[in-house]
This record gives sequence, C-alpha cells and structure tokens, in this order.
Amino acid sequence: MFPIVPDVLAAIRADQVRALALASNSASEILPDVARMPQLGYPDLVASAWIALYAPAATPVEIFEQLRFQLDWLLASSAFGERMKQVGIEVKRMRPNEFAVFTQQERSRWATLIESLKLQIE
Repeated sequence: MFPIVPDVLAAIRADQVRALALASNSASEILPDVARMPQLGYPDLVASAWIALYAPAATPVEIFEQLRFQLDWLLASSAFGERMKQVGIEVKRMRPNEFAVFTQQERSRWATLIESLKLQIE
C-alpha cells in the first residue's frame, strides 16, 4: 500500500503503522529516517501527490501577479510551513516555467507507463 504521507502520518507517529519506504527520489524532511524506494533497488518506483494553483489563460497580468505575490507570501510564512509539516505536507515552490516543465515530465512519464502496461479506461 502506498498512501500519501498526510493520510498516515498520525498513525506513524502513534506507532500504529510503520513506514517501510517512501516512493520518492529525495529524502523527506518529515520522515528523514524512512528509506526511499530507489535506495532499496527500485529506481522507477517514484510517485508524488502535488497541488497546484491554476488561473484561466485569459487572466489579466495584474491579477495573476497579485495572486502570485499572495501565494509567495503564504509559502514564505514560517507558520504555514510548520503547519504543513505537522500534517505531513512538504511544500516545494515552483515558478510557472518550472511547473510547466514538471507537469510535462509527469505527463510523459505516466503516459509511457500507461502505454507500456496497455491500460485502458473502462
């Protein structure tokens, strides 16, 4: 079972379940002592859940910049960062161009896997 960290962090901290490995390339600030699947010999077993804020393409630049300013302020807040860590979320800020590259890589990676497994929507 590979739940996302926020869904099981309380149970891990309460010793109700034990985290055996994370499906991640990078070390976790929240669970630093938990091995990562690539370390255990499974380099392709990497996945992440992510949240993004989108705006319509026709959003005026002034509004987009104001939203980006507010989001930057929130993400820079130590209180927000600490709260996210408490619930098992590691915040990783990406600029729009970085996020565009990231989403394209994710689409390509998952499309390749879906095609190789011949998965179909039913």
